[in-house]
Amino acid sequence: MQASPGVPGRYYFAIFVLATTTLSYQILITRFFSVMLYYHFAFAAISLAMLGLTRGAMEVYDKPARYAPERVGVEFASHAAWFAITGVGAMIAFLCVPLVIPADYVLVVLGIATVAFVRPFTESGVCITLLLTRLPYSGGWLYAADLAGAALGCIGVILLLLVVDPVSATLGIGAFAAGAGWIVVRHSGDIRSLRLTAAVTLTLAAAAAVHTGLDLSGNSHLGVFWAKGTQQMGTLFERWNTYSRVRVIGLGESEPFGWGFAHTPEMKIDQHILDIDAGANTVITRHDGDIGKLAYLKDDVINAAYLVQPMADVAVVGVGGGRDILSGLLFGAKHIRAIEINPAIFEVLTDKFADFSGHLDRQPGVSLVNAEARSYINHSSERYDLVQISLIDTWAATAAGGLTLTENRLYTVEAWDDFYRALKPGGVLSVSRWYDPKSHRVEFYRLVAIAANALQRKGVPAAELSDHVVAVNVDNIVTVITRPDAFTNAQWRDARTRLQAQGFKIFLGPDVSYDNITSTLLSGKADTAFFASLTENITPSTDDNPFFFFTERFTNLLTKPSAALSNNNAAISMTLILIVVAFCACLYYIVTPFVRLAKRMPLSALTPPVAYFCAIGMGFMLIEISQMQRLMVFLGHPVYGLAVVLFTILLFSGIGSTTVVADYPRPGAVIARIVALLTTLAVAGLFTPLLTTWARSAATDMRILLSVLLLAPPAFCMGMMFPLGLSVWRRHSELLAFFWSANGITSMFASVLGMALSIAFGIANTYAMGVAFYVVCAIMIVVTRGAGRLAEDDVTSGAMALAPSIQPTLAESVARIPADKQLESTTPPL
Repeated sequence: MQASPGVPGRYYFAIFVLATTTLSYQILITRFFSVMLYYHFAFAAISLAMLGLTRGAMEVYDKPARYAPERVGVEFASHAAWFAITGVGAMIAFLCVPLVIPADYVLVVLGIATVAFVRPFTESGVCITLLLTRLPYSGGWLYAADLAGAALGCIGVILLLLVVDPVSATLGIGAFAAGAGWIVVRHSGDIRSLRLTAAVTLTLAAAAAVHTGLDLSGNSHLGVFWAKGTQQMGTLFERWNTYSRVRVIGLGESEPFGWGFAHTPEMKIDQHILDIDAGANTVITRHDGDIGKLAYLKDDVINAAYLVQPMADVAVVGVGGGRDILSGLLFGAKHIRAIEINPAIFEVLTDKFADFSGHLDRQPGVSLVNAEARSYINHSSERYDLVQISLIDTWAATAAGGLTLTENRLYTVEAWDDFYRALKPGGVLSVSRWYDPKSHRVEFYRLVAIAANALQRKGVPAAELSDHVVAVNVDNIVTVITRPDAFTNAQWRDARTRLQAQGFKIFLGPDVSYDNITSTLLSGKADTAFFASLTENITPSTDDNPFFFFTERFTNLLTKPSAALSNNNAAISMTLILIVVAFCACLYYIVTPFVRLAKRMPLSALTPPVAYFCAIGMGFMLIEISQMQRLMVFLGHPVYGLAVVLFTILLFSGIGSTTVVADYPRPGAVIARIVALLTTLAVAGLFTPLLTTWARSAATDMRILLSVLLLAPPAFCMGMMFPLGLSVWRRHSELLAFFWSANGITSMFASVLGMALSIAFGIANTYAMGVAFYVVCAIMIVVTRGAGRLAEDDVTSGAMALAPSIQPTLAESVARIPADKQLESTTPPL
């Protein structure tokens, strides 16, 4: 990248590094929140980061004398060092606080401690704002360096967690950030800043190296000591990655682990617990090759499909500790394809505890695949008698957001259609979920709703749906078995006899009905009005609305807050809380200053730019969130949400921003950019579902290429809009603080609102809402009577008259910059 005249090259490097470390740090605290609190708290990490960045920007504008242009280097270095110090400090406090407080208050204190993470993002916000607003104007190049750094952070943190633990990664990130500050001031002559940045850089780099050594050698080191109110003791193995933390705990000789045993096992076996994000457990069983010792698995209701009919070729989705593989071996399956998405779990079974588990990957007929199940099945020619999905719910928030669960992609109508296509004639799909007859039947209902919808897509007549569905229960587990080919009377009679002899309770079958709800679902009469009439939401989840676990309606949570305390719906409650907090922040940063400005300026002059920059913040985030949700399913791996989707959007947005120059844009050029933006957004919105369906069986590299080609054009055009707006309203530089905060805080609001909209109305509608906000941007430019033709006299005089009441010395600070180098544009850092 070629630096523009007047901006030293070290500033491009500095903003690049700060953006990289900031986004990497945000992803890391997302992981910490998911492990130590609950997965939906990880969603708050995004809001905390954006709130901190906005506060940092406002600090620069509130103190123009301190952050004068001549002090950019010194202040950048100081705040970069403090970003490193506070970032590491917040992380250490978050890990260690539970050790010194009573256990009953752990979660409350951890929740309060999360607020501490606003501070490092505030320091980062100051750094980035300084470079974007206090240096001579350089077009969109500094902003491009900022976005390119953020894009690198998406990929860099993925690679980093493959090598080191997250604590070492946090220390290393802090060292890099402080090092960027040292680069900026090394020739400034400011000894104090130079010493501070050098000391922080060297100290954190040394700490990262030592901590990494301790971790790799297995010695005691800083880590998660307390998670979700429980001390983390007895750890035999631990591995982190961008979407889960896997831990193995010794259990020893004990009663066999099971989900729903029809008969209590009267034996003991050696087992380990495989723990995922301190919230989901499965078991690793010691296996010496003697299948007879596994007879107790016949009593587990999750294996009911094996009693329905013989299974020769089996696909296990979600290997966990290998229990379903052992079940397949026990029931005589000839070929077992075990598909596991998490490389850390794959490592546990094939390497770290391979001897303990009996080298399941080497058992005759067994093959383990490290892949996402839908993606693998779609581009594989293999066909199976059984596809088994047993209680796949890790509750591990992906780095794409706290409500973006890895398992979302398994429980949708389209997913079941994929699984049905992978079955041999007469093959079955078996899915097991949690069940409670009094308080938690909704997952069972939703499974039946998905089955009915998916079977009808396969051509099953509505009147015959009940001949394709079997459901059995033991205690708190229900297994739903569906078959695209109907059960004959003889097949069902024999299967029912074996299921009842095993002690399983039959909920559904060709001649068995559970209740009026399931009867309606399996009659084909469950329409929109029927689903709307129910207290809870059991509408079949789809790829456009893949939130299988969220069954409580938003309106119910407002009238019955206690509903949020049960099962999975606490995530919905958390989303509502974040919406309220973000909305209040918008009132503080937008409405209050707007009212004060309106007393001195005509609304016709003030409203268009404010609405424009708010609409950009809303539109960009809604588009980003919706495309990330949709394409993660298509790409087949949650990590691709960062490595492909977010990376592409950030990178091409940065490239697009460089096309906007400082000169006033011609009306024709403005119209051309707006038309290009709306056209590319519309095309991407229409083609995304078509492309993801057409290419779902393509190889991974082809799906990545197609995703980039789909995302790049609209991202390029979206990147132009912020600097374009500042070029149109460039004469109002005294209001940049207001524009900046309005854009930043609405981005925070949209990041939360986007998830709520996706859950309530679907991802496609959320995307359409994002496009609508960009239409608002176009309207606001038209309202100003074309680019560059503004009513300057009354606007400028009104704004300058009010400026001292907002920020007393801002106009003076701007005046100190040479007229030909005054800043006309700035954009949010991430």
